[in-house]
Amino acid sequence: MKRFLPQSVLSKMRFLGLIILICFICAACAPFSKEIMSQADESISVNDIQTGIDKFKGKKVIWGGVIVETENRQNETRILIMKTALDRQKRPVNLDRSEGRFILKHNDFLDPVIYSQGREITIIGEVVGKEDLPLGKVRYDYPVITANESVLWEKFDYYYRYYHDHYYHGPFWGVGLGWGWGWHRRIR
Repeated sequence: MKRFLPQSVLSKMRFLGLIILICFICAACAPFSKEIMSQADESISVNDIQTGIDKFKGKKVIWGGVIVETENRQNETRILIMKTALDRQKRPVNLDRSEGRFILKHNDFLDPVIYSQGREITIIGEVVGKEDLPLGKVRYDYPVITANESVLWEKFDYYYRYYHDHYYHGPFWGVGLGWGWGWHRRIR
């Protein structure tokens, strides 16, 4: 069998094809469709809406953060959310840094046990107004968003454990038995 390309070129092409495949898989991991994400304005902040609601009414935003409180009413569920920054996959990050708070109105019943305090959520929704409510001993203007789509992220539990790895790859020893420690993440 004749080869038209040297083996080293073929292996490089296979490796490049694998990298391209991984990039496509990672790009497809966004939780929202590209169509609805293209309609949303990611530059609008909570402070923008608090200072001038009239300019932003009817605009779509992509916001996320940590649930503070969930309340069910007659025809809707209201979720109070502390807004945080989002990563490339639109998951909340920097959970210790607040960018403000907002109210999410959802037309369906959402169970408060599932949508509980401390859970991470990302929404795409439409700005419909603002409400002046107490926050501790001060009054706070909460932007109100109606949900078009939302993602409730799974909970992670981090723990430190001692483990045995049957195939330890040491820097000088090659393959052998190994013991180690490490941080592990599991879905609760």
